[in-house]
Amino acid sequence: MDKCETTGRSSIEGCMNIDLMRSLVKQYSELGQWTSALFWADAAAAAAGGGVDAASGDDVWLLASAMLARGELHRAAHAVTSRGLHRRHLLCLGVAMRAYLAAREPAMALNLMDECDPMLLEPRTTDQTHNRALAGVLVWQARALTSLERREAAAEALSNALRADCAQCLVACLYLYDIIIFVTELELIESLPISTQLSAAEGALLRAAYRERLNRYSPAPHTQPAADSDCPITAEAEAVGSRMMEAAQSRARRLAAACRWQDALRALDTVDPWCCVDVRAACLVELKKSTELFAFAHSLVDAYPNVWSSWYAVGCYYYLIGKSELARRYLSKAKSLEPSAGCVWLAYGHSFAADSEHDQAMAAYFKIECVDFPERAKWHRVVTLARDPHVAHEAGAAAFADGDYRSAHALWLAALDAATPPGREEVPARWAGTLDALGHACRALGRPGEALQWHGRALALRPARPSSLTASGLCLALLGRERAAADVLHAALARDPDDVVALALLDAIVDRLDAALTEEEIPQFPFPTVNISVPAIAPDTPTADNTNTSDMSMSFD
Repeated sequence: MDKCETTGRSSIEGCMNIDLMRSLVKQYSELGQWTSALFWADAAAAAAGGGVDAASGDDVWLLASAMLARGELHRAAHAVTSRGLHRRHLLCLGVAMRAYLAAREPAMALNLMDECDPMLLEPRTTDQTHNRALAGVLVWQARALTSLERREAAAEALSNALRADCAQCLVACLYLYDIIIFVTELELIESLPISTQLSAAEGALLRAAYRERLNRYSPAPHTQPAADSDCPITAEAEAVGSRMMEAAQSRARRLAAACRWQDALRALDTVDPWCCVDVRAACLVELKKSTELFAFAHSLVDAYPNVWSSWYAVGCYYYLIGKSELARRYLSKAKSLEPSAGCVWLAYGHSFAADSEHDQAMAAYFKIECVDFPERAKWHRVVTLARDPHVAHEAGAAAFADGDYRSAHALWLAALDAATPPGREEVPARWAGTLDALGHACRALGRPGEALQWHGRALALRPARPSSLTASGLCLALLGRERAAADVLHAALARDPDDVVALALLDAIVDRLDAALTEEEIPQFPFPTVNISVPAIAPDTPTADNTNTSDMSMSFD
């Protein structure tokens, strides 16, 4: 028998073993040998004859995937679109969209979806393989929409992706928290058909993971609730989840949200030195470890020059050492690589806020809060949207500058509420500025007594802070307690002699006290009896009293 007729071999010609070629593609792909994978994928597609059946579509998908892995983005997209497979093959559609997104052409990626068969984008109750591929396509659609600032549509796409495939799309959940504001996150999780796609144990594990992801910026409680002993499935799922690397990363995020920076770093160190770059960089910034952050950012750029988190770490380093312009340069590179990374926009806004450029800072913060820069009449909407404490604080500063003191007051209260760890009554010392800001808002609203209490709380966190002392002096003056105000302002000037506000306010208070001082209030001092009578004769004769009265003076100091 001829070798070409050996059983188990399939091809149009009957000689080439396409199954072996496909196996080689997968093996070389797993080994990262993309040149070899591309060769055998090309051979498999050629041997199949470029037909229009499902097998041919799978071969082209392997070919395009190998091209994409090699960085040949437009070749990968062309391999699919030239055959029209993006219209009828879901995996081919997904790899072509990924190629255009990697090439920073999100509009082209969306155009591919517009051209495909609408039935291809419908989930199938009996074909979970199709649903998994569909979920991947919807995630790429959401990323493209986010790049084009169409966040409401992106949120809808992510919700559909989660419903199509609950098990695969934790990546979708990563973006949900940053961009979805049109549905309630917990309601979305509860609406997912997890029980129909997974068993009870895996479903419990996935639900816990989703909830942890959605609340990953909430401050971590000091004690975690114990697993329900009455439900062995839930207990086992929580036990497995607690041993996953995902658990350590989530715990680090929650510790960082509670401003427990050192504890967050320790949690990350139990995984590996490169996980959760955004959290590690933020912790190093807060702990002011510039040398360690420099080394960390340098290693990331060397290892992952095309990943946004590497340049984010570089931007954080320059922000830490006070070079805001350089920080913005590298943060701009990071957000160009990943427009939906909320931490990049936060750091970008911080760099503007450090230079007192509040308008630019707010424009950056609102990229993650999903609203445009508001008009004054719309500040009440911002109050309901600002969930991150840093964003809420800066939004309050902008509202205050815009004259909307009530919204500013509400935003700063929201910032304190988000920044206060559970079980603690006071916020960390780094939020003393927000306490002072609340004092300014109360004073502007005509409540100087309440304002004085906020400034007192700020001084309790950072004693002898000159700006807090100056603000307290102003409140005391407004309450009619001028002498106490003068004492506080003297204390402020003792620590910051160049405080022009304290100087001007103290001069005004002293002038007011001088004006209120009457002759009856002038203190009387005992003077010795002095005879200053002048004899009627002999004017050149010295008097019996030698006291010189020409330069007598008194001081009220």
